[in-house]
Amino acid sequence: MAAGRIDLWADRRCRLSPEQSREELRTDIVRASCIEGDFQLGDGLVSAYYFDKYLFETRPAILRRVAGFLAGLVPEHVDRLAAQAPGALALGVALSLETGLPLVILRAEGIEGELYEGETVTLVEDVVVTGSRALAGVEALVAAGARVSHVLAVVDREHDARERLAAHDAVYRHLFTSTDLEIPEPR
Repeated sequence: MAAGRIDLWADRRCRLSPEQSREELRTDIVRASCIEGDFQLGDGLVSAYYFDKYLFETRPAILRRVAGFLAGLVPEHVDRLAAQAPGALALGVALSLETGLPLVILRAEGIEGELYEGETVTLVEDVVVTGSRALAGVEALVAAGARVSHVLAVVDREHDARERLAAHDAVYRHLFTSTDLEIPEPR
């Protein structure tokens, strides 16, 4: 008796739906980077959890998928991306490679790379707590003559970052919130 052919495409064994892929990414980010303990977060917040961005940004299998999902959040008519070093640099580079958009790097010493007055920039962040670090990035870009239309993040820890960024005319989008990741946030 001859064995029947297995149609992998028909069995959906080779492709996940976008929802399944997002759920798998959510699980991988939590598994790779959520650490329990006592942590001091930005702006004086204390939490029993910490997302170590380097634990997911340094894993190509996770970083590639994060960049793919973030690329879907990049608005049209953006001239370039920006990422803050060192924290979001790997993420910015991955998203730049995914979208083909040039990248500038924000450092304490200034902005590295080409940035021209009047350009529209999307700032890429990793884990956003209150948005204060993202806001500093927006301010640096605006001071250099750019227009920051959007701020994108992988994880939003849900401490009013959206409101802070909206006050500076930046639309804030993220892949996951703490609620999505099923991680309780201190209030």
